[in-house]
Amino acid sequence: MANIPRRAGDRPPAIVLGGDVNAASVARSLGAAGIAVHALGTGAADPVRDSRFCTSYVRFARGGDVQERWRAWLGDNAARFAGAVLLPCNDDALELIAASRGALEELSYRPFEADDEVLATMLDKRRTAELAARIGVPAPQSMVLESPESVAQAAATIGFPCGLKPLHAHVLARHPGWGKLIVAQDVAHLRELFEQLDALGVGLLATEIIPGEDDCYRSYYSYMDADGEPLLNFTKQKLRGHPPRRGLWSYHLTTRDPDVIEMGLRFFQRAGVRGLANVEFKLDPRDGVLKLIECNHRFTAANEIVRLAGLDLALLTYERALGRPGPDVSSYRTGMRLLNPIEDVRAFQALRAEGKLSTAGWLRSLAHPLHTPLLRWNDPLPGLLSLARRGRRAAGKRLAARRAARASS
Repeated sequence: MANIPRRAGDRPPAIVLGGDVNAASVARSLGAAGIAVHALGTGAADPVRDSRFCTSYVRFARGGDVQERWRAWLGDNAARFAGAVLLPCNDDALELIAASRGALEELSYRPFEADDEVLATMLDKRRTAELAARIGVPAPQSMVLESPESVAQAAATIGFPCGLKPLHAHVLARHPGWGKLIVAQDVAHLRELFEQLDALGVGLLATEIIPGEDDCYRSYYSYMDADGEPLLNFTKQKLRGHPPRRGLWSYHLTTRDPDVIEMGLRFFQRAGVRGLANVEFKLDPRDGVLKLIECNHRFTAANEIVRLAGLDLALLTYERALGRPGPDVSSYRTGMRLLNPIEDVRAFQALRAEGKLSTAGWLRSLAHPLHTPLLRWNDPLPGLLSLARRGRRAAGKRLAARRAARASS
């Protein structure tokens, strides 16, 4: 890696906002470069807190006011962390930085590089859809649900099955259990879902569901400089997810797809994106066109495979926030595979039940060198403790189910 300063004074600490798997990956990158990493998380099971590369971890309770609590902590600790670089690992972090960049800089923090107006647009799915239409990037048909009348209009215009997405993903995340994409099967179901989520204060976008399996999803990552030029062009493909076709990823593959690069770069340049960002498309089998699904202006859950492929996005973003060029990001390895083992077993079981994947086919797909988001020999605790926690939760659910069965018998 080039351009990494060796004097401690040239390497101020990094404060990671968020504590999930992406935060653990960021901590590994920066910690290995000798940078102190302090994480502000929101959960007892945040993997970053167990990483040996995390210098300190501060836990905040989940809730709608987490941004205010982070802002207060940053204010109280400004003298201690003067010059620290702020790096976002969830959407609350993005919203906080976009709304408070000037105030944070006055406190001597160095927020990651971004155009805050564009950042705010990417956080709002309505504005993202409007932007895509304005700049000529294909996207699924969609409309905002604001009233019972708009529900009827969406049913008539989009049809069924109809996807529902929160206008702001981090708002829905405060109400666990809903999943990434909610699917309404008919108008009565759509109306019921709208009423439930509207009561929670979650704004909704009704969207056309692009057909095709999970391997139709393609992603483009880049870092756009102040002149709108990419410092890197990285692509990956989603191979499986759970639940199939509408869930989070379980298996990724790094690729070098020129069509995805062309469409992703077109979107970023026409939108005016600056700094770290990634965009996901789905290849529509009806017309062979990549359709915009979402854009994230932060480190994602798949950051570990990008890092293992040779692109240190965390160190690049850190150095750029300090006005320095950062490491070489001109090349990366294709064919790298990232597996979420538990979720991929569930994906396999669901696809086998649908008759779309045999046991032999699943095993063949795994006959490659594999990496996981958390398990690393030089930083084992995040992965081991995460597996232990999931095992305890699964055992607790089985015990509760047995007790319920005995009580009803």
